[in-house]
Amino acid sequence: MASEKRTVLPDNPTEIIEIGKKEKHKNAISKRLVAIVVAVMFILAVSSSLAIYFFTLNAILKEKELELAAISYLTASNIDEKIPGDYALLGDSSLRLYKGETDITNMSGLITETSSLLKVEISLIYSDTRILTTITDGDGKLITGIGLAPQIVSALNTSSGGVFFEDTLINSNKYFSYYYPLYNSDGSYAGAIECCSSYNSIMPTIRNNMIIFNLITVIATVILLLLISHFNQSLNKSVGKLLNFTQDAASGNDSALLDASLLRRKDEFGTIAGAVLEMHRSMRDMMDKDPLTKLYNRRSANRKLDIIMSHYASNGSSYSIAIGDIDFFKKVNDTYGHDAGDAVLQAVASILQENMKKNGFAARWGGEEFLLAFDKTDLDTAVVLLENILDEIRALTIDYEGREIKVTMSIGVASNPELSKDEIINEADARLYYSKENGRNRITAVLPE
Repeated sequence: MASEKRTVLPDNPTEIIEIGKKEKHKNAISKRLVAIVVAVMFILAVSSSLAIYFFTLNAILKEKELELAAISYLTASNIDEKIPGDYALLGDSSLRLYKGETDITNMSGLITETSSLLKVEISLIYSDTRILTTITDGDGKLITGIGLAPQIVSALNTSSGGVFFEDTLINSNKYFSYYYPLYNSDGSYAGAIECCSSYNSIMPTIRNNMIIFNLITVIATVILLLLISHFNQSLNKSVGKLLNFTQDAASGNDSALLDASLLRRKDEFGTIAGAVLEMHRSMRDMMDKDPLTKLYNRRSANRKLDIIMSHYASNGSSYSIAIGDIDFFKKVNDTYGHDAGDAVLQAVASILQENMKKNGFAARWGGEEFLLAFDKTDLDTAVVLLENILDEIRALTIDYEGREIKVTMSIGVASNPELSKDEIINEADARLYYSKENGRNRITAVLPE
C-alpha cells in the first residue's frame, strides 16, 4: 500500500509557463499598444496639419479673390466717377496718361486713399505698364513704368472679366493679385486696375489655425495615452491573475483558484478565463479522477489523504480510513460480462460519492476496491456512516440488458491518527480481509485478539 509520488503536467506546457514567467514583467502587449497609438496619432497629426494648411489656404484664396475683385471694381468706379472720359497716351516730347481731358499721370491720390484704408497695394495699368502704383522698391520708390508679366497680359487679353493670380511676383515679393480690365467707350482694351495683397499677410492665420489644431491633437493624445495607461493597468492585472492561476495549476496545486473578477469580465478576457478554468477542471479530472467511476484515482487520493492528516497535525481532529471491496465481483464479470461489471462499479461509486460529499472523499483504490476517507470523524461515527452506505448498496438493483444484478460490499475501517498514512491504510486493509474471510457483506472496525 505504498504511496505514489506526485506528478506534474507534461514538459511542454510547463516550459511554456516558465517562458511566461520570464516575460511576465515585460508588458510587451502594452508597450506595443502605446507605440501603435503614438504612431497613429503622429500620422494623424501630420496628415491633418497638411489638410488644414491646404484647406485654410484654399479658403483664404477664395476670400482674397472676392476681396480684391471688389476693391478693384470700386477703385475703377471711383476713378470713372471723379474723372470721366477715355484713357489715352498724349504728348509730343513725353507721353502722358490722360483720362478724358485730365492728365492723371501723377494723380496718385486716385488710388492711395483706398490702398491705405483697405491695406492693399493698388496700381493703375495702361496697356501693360504701371502708371500709378502704391508698390515701392527696397528704397521706398514707387515702381512705376514697370511692365506686367506676359502671362498676366495674355490672361487679360483672353478673359472677358477679371483675372486672379495666387502667386504674382512683384519686385521680388509674392502677392495675391487681381486684375480688373479697363475699357474705353469704344470697347477697346485700355488697361487694368491691379489690386495686390501680400502673401505674408495670410501666414499668421494659417499658423494660428495649425497651432490650435496641433494643441488639440497633443491634448487628445495625452488624454488617449492616459486612458490607454489605465486600460493597460487593467490588462496587466488580468494577464497577471490568469498567468498566476495557470502557473499554480501547472505545478499541480489542486486548490489553485481563478480570480472571480476575471470571470465577471464581459470581454475576451472573461471568455478566455472561463475557457482556462474549464480546461483546468478537465485536465484535473483527467489526472485526478478515475475515468469509469469519476471518483478520485489512487494518485490524487494519496494527496488528499495528506491534507486530511494535516488537519490532525494542526488541530488534533480525528479521521478514519475505510477500504471496501465489492463481494464476488469476479463472478459478476464471468456471469454477465465486463460491461455489466463496469455498470456495477459505476452504480456503487455513485452511492459512495453521494454519501461522502460532506464527510470526506471516495476514491477507486484499484479494480473493485474503494477507499473512503472520513475527515474529522472518529471510528464510531465512521461505522455508522458506513452502515448507511452498506444498506444502500444492499438495496441497489442494477438493470443490465433486462437482467437484475444485486451486489454487496465488505469493508474494513481504521482510525488511529498516530499511525502513518501507509500504516493506517494497511490496518484498514487487514480489517477488510477479515470481513471477506468472515462472511462478507459486513464492516470490520476492530480485529478480534
